[in-house]
Amino acid sequence: MNAVVTITGAVNWSKFTLEEWLYQFGAWMNSVSGTCGKSINPIAIAMDQAVIKSKAAKINLTKSEIIANYVASDEDKPKLQRSNITCLISDNEARAVQRLILDMQGKSEVLDEWLDVVIARHFYCNSFAKIADEHHKSLMDVKFDNKAGLAAIYARNLFIKHR
Repeated sequence: MNAVVTITGAVNWSKFTLEEWLYQFGAWMNSVSGTCGKSINPIAIAMDQAVIKSKAAKINLTKSEIIANYVASDEDKPKLQRSNITCLISDNEARAVQRLILDMQGKSEVLDEWLDVVIARHFYCNSFAKIADEHHKSLMDVKFDNKAGLAAIYARNLFIKHR
């Protein structure tokens, strides 16, 4: 019998803890940037576009309106913050980390809110204060959302080390 190997099954998840994998993905996204700090990494761009499309779908925009808003607006585009984290993962490992998040998005509105905070914190290295300001939430709510998002990811992927 032939077993199908998925991208997440081909990764040695014992290299890092869950949070370290998420920070490594952020470093990987940041590792290939062009002019003005914008990512030229095709997977990072696809991830950003997926976030924008999911937010636009929640407010029932047409495809042409989504494209127009994406081209015309800088505020919806996630901004990469420079961090001191050195990228230590390969492209395939980055795809696997991305898959962890994408497989969970769209399941529920609450889970999506938690994942938005996890993405902003770990992929884009934003401070809790900045995330709270952008999401119009209290600092404590953002910290709780981050913990709940990490717990949800971990609960679904028990093969990843947790602190």
